Amino acid sequence: MKKKNLEAHYSHPGNSKTTVAQPTVTAGPIKLPQSLQLFSENPAEPVTVVLGADKLGEGDLALGLELLKSFLMALDEQPKPPEALILYNSAVLLTRQDSPVFKILQDLQKKRTEILVCSTSLQHYCPHDPLLVGEIRTMAMLVERMMTAHHILWPK
Repeated sequence: MKKKNLEAHYSHPGNSKTTVAQPTVTAGPIKLPQSLQLFSENPAEPVTVVLGADKLGEGDLALGLELLKSFLMALDEQPKPPEALILYNSAVLLTRQDSPVFKILQDLQKKRTEILVCSTSLQHYCPHDPLLVGEIRTMAMLVERMMTAHHILWPK
């Protein structure tokens, strides 16, 4: 594995610029910050992504949704898409047709990413909506899928 820096540039009001650098690990075709790599000694293995919310991080809800959208877009742009995307709790709201990431989920599914949606969460949040992207699974099935995953990303 090669290490390199990931840099982001942004401007503050008053035209001052800031650069943020974070070490990343180059793992085969996927480049991710070290803080997102969990449970694997070989990150080149197929990746399973687990999402438990319809946003990333704590704090501002609009920012959390924008971060999640950026995260999913970055996954979609990878040369090798994730093997599976597991959605539970409020993350199941992402499968609704009015979700700002619905098209991204459809694109990932077309690239053969399994999108697995928790049945209990779906019943809680969307009891009358048909599932338009992904497949419904029980929590026991989702746990089994996670237990057999080679590499799990679980962004918070």
